Amino acid sequence: MMTPRLQVIADNVLKNESMADIGTDHGYLPVYLMEQGFIPRAVAADINEKPLRKAEQLVARSGYEKQIETRLGSGLSVLSPGEAGTIVMAGMGGYLIRDLLTESPEVAASAKRLVLQPMNNAFIVRHFLEDNGFLIINEDLAKEERRVYEIIVAEKGEMSIENDLDYLIGYEAKRRKHPLLPELIDRKLELENKIIEHTKNKQTEMAREQYQKSTAIAAALMEVKNGCKMQ
Repeated sequence: MMTPRLQVIADNVLKNESMADIGTDHGYLPVYLMEQGFIPRAVAADINEKPLRKAEQLVARSGYEKQIETRLGSGLSVLSPGEAGTIVMAGMGGYLIRDLLTESPEVAASAKRLVLQPMNNAFIVRHFLEDNGFLIINEDLAKEERRVYEIIVAEKGEMSIENDLDYLIGYEAKRRKHPLLPELIDRKLELENKIIEHTKNKQTEMAREQYQKSTAIAAALMEVKNGCKMQ
């Protein structure tokens, strides 16, 4: 079952290249890509045995046992360098994505493309990519129910993010004025406003600094949101 989030991820996978779905869960993504004829082979991996068994069952029902290999293991440790043209890491936290990429630098660097969908802390992923020789070539958003998801697409290259706000909401999504950007900003604003409320009456130096930082971020987010409305 392809959800809007998985569809955006699928749209950014390189065609006619092998791919690896790290944290595959039920295996919907590699099976869909194979059904569409977009990829020749795939690795579907998960650290947990139960979802991997479900992925194996889906692969078997779909008839792609020879083209889709399921592997049990953590992160990119299940791959050899150069084995996957596209590496997808979706549905996990930003810190975990960063850590898994850090643990297997040769595998990460050997991929032609990374498609990353952090559930939170996307700014950590953008910092990692900038600091480790990756270039963000595209950013997209997808909405399911009330949640807006961030999808970051990167390839080997160099970039320099000059505006701190771009780490938070994504340079490409902001530049293109993505239609879902105001909703993403609302979520970011909600989080910053909670921090503001929690720190505004605190007297410690750390609390005062956090209050000033979150107040500035909230104001910058509102400026971008208002700019979206004017488009």
